[in-house]
Order: sequence, then C-alpha cells, then structure tokens
Amino acid sequence: MHDHHHHELPAGSADNAALRRAYWIAIALNFAFVIVEFLAGRISHSVGLVSDAGHKMLDVLTLGMALVGFHLARRPSLDARRISAVIALVNTCVLLFAVFVIVRESIDKFSYVSPVDGSTVSWIAALGILVSGLSAWLLMRHRGDINTRAAFLHMATDSLLSLGVVIAGIVINLTGLYIIDPIISLVIAAVILFNTLRLLADALRTLFHKA
Repeated sequence: MHDHHHHELPAGSADNAALRRAYWIAIALNFAFVIVEFLAGRISHSVGLVSDAGHKMLDVLTLGMALVGFHLARRPSLDARRISAVIALVNTCVLLFAVFVIVRESIDKFSYVSPVDGSTVSWIAALGILVSGLSAWLLMRHRGDINTRAAFLHMATDSLLSLGVVIAGIVINLTGLYIIDPIISLVIAAVILFNTLRLLADALRTLFHKA
C-alpha cells in the first residue's frame, strides 16, 4: 500500500533533539506569519493575502502532524500511524472550512471589486517566501526522516505560490486591475483543496488499512 505517513527516526539523541528544535522553530515562524498575513490581508482588503494565510496554516498543520508523528514513533506501544491519521482527519475539516470561506469571499469580491494595496500584498507575500525558505533550510539537514522530507518539499514548493502572490501585487500596482486579487485567491483555494483532499485520502487509507 502506498502510504505517506511512515515514521523513520534519524539516529542519535543529538539528531533527535536538533530535529525537534527545527520543527518547533519552523512551526513558530509559520504560525506567526499566518497571523501577520491574515491581519495584513484584512487591512489591505486583499482576499489573496487572506487565502495565502490559509495556505500557510496548512503548513503549520503539516509540520505539527510531522512533529506529533516524530514523538509517537518513539512509543512502540502506540499505533502512531492511526493516531496521526485521526489528527489528519481533524485538520482536513478545518482546512475544508477555510476553503469554503475563501471561495465565498472571493466570489463576493467579484461582485464589488474594491481597491487593494498592491504594495502590501507584494511585501507581505515576499516575507512569506523568506519564512518558507528559512523553514525549508532548517529541515533540509534532517531529510533522512520521511516525514521531515515531505515537510521540506512542502515548504520549498510553497515559496512558488507566495511568488505568485508577489507578482499579483506588482501587477495590481502597475495596472490597477483589482480583479486579480480574487482570482489569485481562488487559485490558492484550489491548491489548498487539492492538498487537503490528498491528506484526507491518506488518512482514510491508513485508518481502514488492515494491519
């Protein structure tokens, strides 16, 4: 069976401590950025930034699940895979609700296109690239662990999505086409939905898999 929720630990207590520290730093950085980006999106009237904040929240949940899996894997008496799958199911409910809110706000914004501060959009999204890049760098040295490798790849590819938001902000500034903001928001919502459904499929496959 194809399963993304394996738990392989790097050797040595020093490596374990370093990996835990890398996770906690990455989670703190991304969660702080979620708050900053969400508030900036509200202030600048950008559903694109709010959507990207939702996508960053997916990063926080992904890192949190990997960290939980890391700890559970050290307790052989527990069924780490199934516990991780239950956590994943809870997370998918939160993310599906976030997608619903993002899509609804984006559609509303097509009806009444309001001015958006393109500079704020670009600068905040650029900060998001730095956060994702730093998180990826922190995890890069621990890619021997499969959960960490998946988290690293997620952080690295997230930078591309944030780059798209940066470009959208620049285009809004240059052209005044505020309609770009809800369009980029819907694109991000689609990415979140795709990743959430994959997470849901993995979780259900793990829960119903006969050991």
